[in-house]
Amino acid sequence: MILKSSFNNYNHMLKIEFLFFDKTTCKRCSSTDKSIKLTLNELKKAIKNTKLKINLKEKRLPESKIHLSPTILINGKDIEKIVNKNSKSKTNLCLNCCQLTGNSVNCRTFRYKEKNYDYIPKEMIAEAINIVLKTRKLHDKLLKSA
Repeated sequence: MILKSSFNNYNHMLKIEFLFFDKTTCKRCSSTDKSIKLTLNELKKAIKNTKLKINLKEKRLPESKIHLSPTILINGKDIEKIVNKNSKSKTNLCLNCCQLTGNSVNCRTFRYKEKNYDYIPKEMIAEAINIVLKTRKLHDKLLKSA
């Protein structure tokens, strides 16, 4: 859930980058894409009367970087590092990408709230956005008081 109170008097650009290999065939990428769209629809409602802006970029990864798929970067930082600073990227066999490339392919997996996911769940995206905005808001307050 996106916390509306995080955006009061907030003047900032939220940069979200979605890195994927194939949103059409790969269930991991298409499920993450759906999670992003649902989260951003909720976020747009919450920021309607604020100065917060959202910049979403989508980038198709080349086959040489398929192991990074799917990835979400928020203001340049990997979502997994935002939600769990001590996490390490993990991968496992992605059958959809194996079929697409004709090779054995490992794609990213995610651990969130004691569960493993082959895609990035909406709740994880929302939590990461809330963390980034709260951190930035605190940072801005500290700069003003210095």
